[in-house]
Amino acid sequence: MFNLAQYNSKAKNRSTILLIEDDRMVSTLIKSYLEKSGFVVHQALREDFEIGSVAKHQPDLVILDIGSPEVDGLQVCHQVREVYDGPITILSGRDQDNDQITAFKLGADDYILKPVAPGVLKVRVEALLRRQPLQDNLRSPSIFRVGDITLFPQANKCEVKEKKVSLSSFEFQLLALLLRNAGRVMTRDAIYNLLLGREYNGTERTVDVRISKLRDKLMTEGMVKTKIETVWGKGYILNEIAA
Repeated sequence: MFNLAQYNSKAKNRSTILLIEDDRMVSTLIKSYLEKSGFVVHQALREDFEIGSVAKHQPDLVILDIGSPEVDGLQVCHQVREVYDGPITILSGRDQDNDQITAFKLGADDYILKPVAPGVLKVRVEALLRRQPLQDNLRSPSIFRVGDITLFPQANKCEVKEKKVSLSSFEFQLLALLLRNAGRVMTRDAIYNLLLGREYNGTERTVDVRISKLRDKLMTEGMVKTKIETVWGKGYILNEIAA
């Protein structure tokens, strides 16, 4: 998998964005605005998108317009997530809950409904990019072990009963946060601030969906001595289950 840590150490003055958008006019407008805001923007057409573009441009963030319901842009999201650990922002005119839930399940980190004001897009992008220092911090030499879960932050690897579990970048950060605070409730407010760089609005389900998917992955691989519990009205807590 293409690892964000492989190029984060490079000296960069400006963050790089890969913009995948089929509407050339919209793509040009977004590119122009973001470049004026200090970003380096590479453009790609979704219909002609090749996964090698991710490795070629080594973006700090991917913006993907998933298009109309007739075009399976969500499949592109899945393809990108298979090779890319960095943040993915979805742009879409599709406001159905199922579309948003599917996008997050496929690896998106943010879902922005169109039309969106350029200033709003800019601050949402900046919020996701603020996660990078936290991501670097999570890849420390330490090993986290609670129950039958072992996390190797430096190697970006998770194991359940010594069996490797494939996690997205966000899932890895989320699990690391819970493991570091095992036995203590992590509120939604804290998770949104630490991992997404924004305030929890009281209704968004981004983290809820990711917790559910993370829990399912770990349980599928045989997690029985560790439990991620929902604390209603507050957040989540990871506990080791006594034998």
